[in-house]
Amino acid sequence: MSRRGLLLFLTVAVLWGVPYLLISVALEGMGPVSIVAGRVALGAAVLTPLAWRLGLPGLLCKHWRPLLLLAAVEVIVPFTLIAVAERTVPSGLTGVLIATEPLFVLALSLFWGQRERLARGAWIGVVLGFCGVVVLLGVNGVGAGALLVLFAAAFYAAGVLLMHRLFPDVPPLTVTAGMLTLAAGPLLVAAAAFEPAPQITSRVLLAVIVLGVACTAGGFTGFFALITAEGPARASFITYLAPVVAVVAGVAVLDEPVTSHAVAGTLLILAGAAVAARRPARKGTESSTIPVPESTCPDAHGASVAANSPSDIHAEAEES
Repeated sequence: MSRRGLLLFLTVAVLWGVPYLLISVALEGMGPVSIVAGRVALGAAVLTPLAWRLGLPGLLCKHWRPLLLLAAVEVIVPFTLIAVAERTVPSGLTGVLIATEPLFVLALSLFWGQRERLARGAWIGVVLGFCGVVVLLGVNGVGAGALLVLFAAAFYAAGVLLMHRLFPDVPPLTVTAGMLTLAAGPLLVAAAAFEPAPQITSRVLLAVIVLGVACTAGGFTGFFALITAEGPARASFITYLAPVVAVVAGVAVLDEPVTSHAVAGTLLILAGAAVAARRPARKGTESSTIPVPESTCPDAHGASVAANSPSDIHAEAEES
């Protein structure tokens, strides 16, 4: 990895690892829907000018229906589930549970993709990840909220497959800007209608601004630059570093506890996701595995955007 690529990699890992911490801080004075509405509106405001010349107006005019569906699946629902869950779930644990997204991508591909048998390594990864989730759900007091985070990860995975099917040839930055633009309106209306007025403090306001401008808009921009510099295969390793950043940030800033269950579950989930996401060599293996779109664990950081064709992913993996 080049020096520029390494810098981009570390920057994006931080920007996509700290949103869970920022959501916890913002919950001190805002409701979950208000937080999501604020970060989405800010992200759209920053990304829209960047995507305007890449065809955003045409995309919004001609394909607003499928784009609205994608916005609901990949932004509105998972963002809100994560914010609601963090009322009871520590920010670090939230970041780890979101790392199960590649496992959901794999599972959903059984039904939405080509129905072929999975490689043995993929099944091992699924089992490891499932064991990690069981260990984490055994931590007292986080079971119900953790389930919401897992649902969010499943929606992220569905969004990856939808994006791959609906917009395979559209620049990811344009699709992301379009999703955020269409999601901002309904979220702002819902926040105004169903949640009390926010109790804004400088700490809460700063958390929302950083969440929307830096983590959402800046994170996506940096991630696309990383793909350009190093390719999607190497960029996808953000999936495994961002949860570590989330755990460290929660411990350092919010004094969140680190238990043996949390450590064991984290290691099992990350190992399972890594094994399940491994793609075999091109020769002699394509007929025995399901081609799964490349996905990046979103977060609360934003939509998963690196949806590439299976052939492109195999080529990148070989080059790496």
